Amino acid sequence: MNLKEKDMGLKNKILLFMIISTGVFADADDLKYLGTKQPYKHKEVKVKTPKGYEPFYINHISRHGSRHLSSSKYDKSVYELLVLAENEGKLTSKGKKLKEKVAKILEIEKGNYGLLTPVGVKEQKGIAKRMYKKNKEVFGREVDAVATYVTRAQQSRDAFLKELSKYTPDTKFKVSTNGKDDIELRFFDISPAYLEYEEKEPWKAEYKKYAKTKNYTDRILKQFFTEDFIAKLESGEIQLKSEEGKVILKSADDAVSNLYDLYVLQADIGKDLGIGKYFTSEELKWYDELDNIKTFYKKGPGMTGENIATDIATPLLKDFIETSDNAIANQNISANLRFAHAETIIPFISIMEIEGMSEKQDDMSKVYQTWNGSEVSCMAANVQWIFYKNEAGDVLVKILHNEEPVSIPVKTDIAPFYRWNDVRDFYTQKLSVK
Repeated sequence: MNLKEKDMGLKNKILLFMIISTGVFADADDLKYLGTKQPYKHKEVKVKTPKGYEPFYINHISRHGSRHLSSSKYDKSVYELLVLAENEGKLTSKGKKLKEKVAKILEIEKGNYGLLTPVGVKEQKGIAKRMYKKNKEVFGREVDAVATYVTRAQQSRDAFLKELSKYTPDTKFKVSTNGKDDIELRFFDISPAYLEYEEKEPWKAEYKKYAKTKNYTDRILKQFFTEDFIAKLESGEIQLKSEEGKVILKSADDAVSNLYDLYVLQADIGKDLGIGKYFTSEELKWYDELDNIKTFYKKGPGMTGENIATDIATPLLKDFIETSDNAIANQNISANLRFAHAETIIPFISIMEIEGMSEKQDDMSKVYQTWNGSEVSCMAANVQWIFYKNEAGDVLVKILHNEEPVSIPVKTDIAPFYRWNDVRDFYTQKLSVK
């Protein structure tokens, strides 16, 4: 399908969010401790291809790029809390300054909830450009690009393809969008076993205990509110809701956590409003660690014996194997491109057993040292299987995570390249016991 034939409604949405965002883009590269909402970073790594081999196919999956808040929640709740305190005469001068900053965030986010930001567009275009420049021999045949039904995933796909079309004809682009019953890219939404795990959260009790081992809440809130207002907040008297009606701020800890989420948002919208100055580096690191722990147990490798958060990626791994086999056998496709979510790519990385990103951890105090969500699944995080062949038809594969070579538990004497038959056998065996 030619991109010019794409649905105009979606194009108009993308144009609108670009126009609205004009004027708010600024350098926010110095922000850190951002968890899985860290904007995309990659490091150039040059690897010499084995003699006689050339790339011929790419199998790829990416998380969507940097986005606005998924819905009106953290911004709305923090702003309403500040207004409530101001109306009661309980807001400090710093609190009034913060209220102005959050008001700016509300203005930026209005009409943009869930959409890609200009930062996210730039991320996907950069990945596409580098993919082509490093693998020119691959392109010229069909490019199959699929996204989930969520708009930011489609925007990511379209930004990627727009850049790619500068180098290879878009007449050979096959563009599609999956529906809500999406077993390959949104398995976390439709797996009964995972939904049950997510509801029970067997790790949550231990997490709550660990989260209490440090307490910065009082120091942070005293910058904005009087002590009697903080006491009122701590008593549970104040309960603020998201746009959907869910209570998302009902304690002093919630207030700080939601403010931290607004700090993180700044990097994704490319606008440093100075919210980080209300936290010390030690505090930002702590909230980053707590977010990292939750992600690790909810979406990642998790505890020993808890495999469902990884096993749900089985259909996606199976699809990678099948599409790779098809590309090798038929020589009719340049690339399979997929655009999805953190909940997609984190389990996929786990089930692939990528070294340093897939190990389980039972001790919560050690998760932050052994698994870093900002590296595993930053915005636009991606996995690429790059396939190579020689004149004899022997096939090798190099596996990239965020465009850097990674290791998997398959024997090879040509690392970071693997013989495809060995990789295929390893993953096929893994799938057979699921």
